[in-house]
Amino acid sequence: MAVPKTVGPGDARPGATARESTLPSGPVPVLIPFASALVERRRPDCQGVTQVSFVWSLAKLRIASLVLLACATPAVAAFAVSAPVVRWLCVVWLAAIAFFMHCLSRRARDRDVVLLVDQRGIFDRRVMPRPIAWQEIAAIYPVDTDRSCVIDIALHWPKTTLGKTRWPVRIGAYCQTGYNVPAVSISTLLLEGNVAEVLTAVARYRPDLLHHSNRRAFDAARP
Repeated sequence: MAVPKTVGPGDARPGATARESTLPSGPVPVLIPFASALVERRRPDCQGVTQVSFVWSLAKLRIASLVLLACATPAVAAFAVSAPVVRWLCVVWLAAIAFFMHCLSRRARDRDVVLLVDQRGIFDRRVMPRPIAWQEIAAIYPVDTDRSCVIDIALHWPKTTLGKTRWPVRIGAYCQTGYNVPAVSISTLLLEGNVAEVLTAVARYRPDLLHHSNRRAFDAARP
């Protein structure tokens, strides 16, 4: 009998939003009302590991593209009637919008997994090329699941964990060390899914990392 292939960060198929396989042992999954819309595909894993993954959302990317086009309209109008200096500013503004449109286009063609939560930790390929291990995470800041699109994470050893990442990411280590602000921020703004679904996945492995205000929502949903 063929052994199912282990799911990895690069194994996402087009159209997948979140996927997982059955977990036979370990922490008991907890469900909360606001995560009832989580769309997941269950598939067996040879190690019996649960993985929840998120990809770019085509619908959200379309909305972002429309917003950028709307922002370009005033610059086009001002270019036709303004002085030369203002026209140059409009050109710069339009060039920036064209750059962001190109970035959105690349994301629309990319169907690989962007965010993955599994037994190893939290993997976000926008942050670093390896998962942030559970033992490296000190806490997850409180999240307003109705309004927020970002999850902020404090690390035990921020300079060590982020030491080999890109410099925009490494800045987070110094921000946490010097100003006690989150070292890592994970955004779900353009992903299939939301922060509630990510917190649901985190609660399966390390509910103790969640803020007490978010843990209460999980406790209230338990029978």
